[in-house]
Amino acid sequence: MTNISYKNIKFSYGQSTILHDVSFSVEPGMCCALIGHNGAGKTTLIKLLLGMIKPNSGSVELCQFNPIGKHEKQIKKQIGFVPESINFQPNNTGLQLMQYVAKLKGASAQDIQDKMELTNIAFAQNKKIGAYSKGMKQRLGLAQAMLGDPKVLILDEPASGLDPDSRQILYRSLQAHAKAGNTVMFSSHALNDIESYIDHIILLNEGGVLMDCSIAQYRDSLKLPVMIEIQTTDASVAFYTGLKKFGEVEYDENIAHITVDYSNKLPALAYISANPSVTDLRLLDASLETIYHELLKKEENA
Repeated sequence: MTNISYKNIKFSYGQSTILHDVSFSVEPGMCCALIGHNGAGKTTLIKLLLGMIKPNSGSVELCQFNPIGKHEKQIKKQIGFVPESINFQPNNTGLQLMQYVAKLKGASAQDIQDKMELTNIAFAQNKKIGAYSKGMKQRLGLAQAMLGDPKVLILDEPASGLDPDSRQILYRSLQAHAKAGNTVMFSSHALNDIESYIDHIILLNEGGVLMDCSIAQYRDSLKLPVMIEIQTTDASVAFYTGLKKFGEVEYDENIAHITVDYSNKLPALAYISANPSVTDLRLLDASLETIYHELLKKEENA
C-alpha cells in the first residue's frame, strides 16, 4: 500500500513544461525529501498532491484516492500540510490556534499538548502568535498539521529561514511522525541538514525524476572518493608508508587524513584498524550537497 503515488505525470503552464513523465511513490513509515533546483517542479508536485491543480495527463493518488473529486473530504481528514510561508492570526495565542484546529480534526486536548511538546513550542502556547519568531511559527505550523496523527504529512520548504536549533527540532519531529507508521514528504534545499532524518530521496531535474532511491543508494550512486581521518599514538614510519599505498596522506602530529578511491575504502579501513597505534578513525564521506552537484554535472555531460 502506498500513501502517495504519481504515475506518468505531465504538467504545463501555457507553453512551459514543468513536469514530464514523473512517476514515484512514497510508502507508509517513510520520510522522503524532494530535492532539486528552483523550478525543478517540487512545489508543483505538492500542489498536485493537495488537489490545488490538475495534471495535463497521468494520475495522482493520496491515501489511495484522487485528491480531487468525491473522496476529497475523506482525504483531508488524513493529511496535514505546512506551506513555506505561514500566516496565522497574530492576536490568537498558539494554544487558541491549536484548539481551533483540534476541533476541526476531532483531536483531543492531550493531543494538543503532545504535539506542542514534540515540536518544542509548548512553552509559548499562551503567547500571542504575533510575538512568535519565524522558527516558532514554523514549529506551531507543524504542530497543528500533526494533530490527529495524519497518515500523510506534506511540507513545502519547511526549514526555510530557520536557525540550526529550529531545523533540528523540525526534522526530529518529522522523523518521529514517519517512524509511527505515517508518510512524510517535504521539499528542501538544505541537503546537508536532512541526511540523518530521511529514508528516501526524490531528485528532480528539469521537470523529471533523476533519482528515486534510499539515502544509501544516493550516497553510493557516484562512488566518490572518501576521506578517512585517523588518530594515532606513536605510529611508526612503516605504518604511514603502508598507508600511502591506498591514497594521498596528509598528517600533523597524531592526526592523519587520507583520501582513497571508493574501491579502496574497505581495504584501507582494514589496514588502518589492524594497527595498534590507531586510537580512532572517522569516515568523512562526500556531503549530500556535493553528491547532488556531481549528479547534475554528470547529467549535463551525458
